[in-house]
Amino acid sequence: MNYDKKNADYFSNIRLDLIGLIHKDVKNLKVLEIGAAYGETLFYLKQNGIASEAVAVDLFEDKNNKQNYKQLDNFIFGNIEEIELNQYNDYFDLILLPDVLEHLIEPKPVLNKLKNYLKNDGQIIVSMPNIRHYSAISKIFLKGDFRYEQSGVFDYTHMRFYCRKNIKELLETSGYNVVKQQSSIKSYQGKSFSKIINLITFGLLEEFFSYQYFFVIKK
Repeated sequence: MNYDKKNADYFSNIRLDLIGLIHKDVKNLKVLEIGAAYGETLFYLKQNGIASEAVAVDLFEDKNNKQNYKQLDNFIFGNIEEIELNQYNDYFDLILLPDVLEHLIEPKPVLNKLKNYLKNDGQIIVSMPNIRHYSAISKIFLKGDFRYEQSGVFDYTHMRFYCRKNIKELLETSGYNVVKQQSSIKSYQGKSFSKIINLITFGLLEEFFSYQYFFVIKK
């Protein structure tokens, strides 16, 4: 995967949408993030007392922008499909998977592996893009174009594509219980077009206007 071709801003992003799914009263969690990029989200969690320990895993080490990496408890560079983190067995209260599974060749073995690192009462927060979004439908069916892009639903590093029900099936058939699922529409700020359409159609067209989905899962 040519992650070295990505712009630096691809790796700089605090995932407030995922953070919003963490219970407001929870503090001092041990948190693992797969696909942590520069560690912006984990650093935010530590700075705000949500995480007492933050461990990052990322496939790509951006050696040209080392100054962008945040100071965390541990930063591991490697392919989560290949590496083992046995030192963290039954360790984490929370694992973050922000738009990661669609980049993997085989996501199920990774989901099975992560069970080992999660405490029995721990949770995983997953976000994944929705190929059923109207922009994808327009591009494919109206324009006849499946060209890959730098980022987004057609990110050229994506290995797989999912609709909401396929994400749910992937998680459940990997042995997880879905605690919560949420459309990205709910995290849109202000009076967005998608939010308004979703409201006036009573959610019937939600899957066409949701750019991604969030799932909270447990063992």
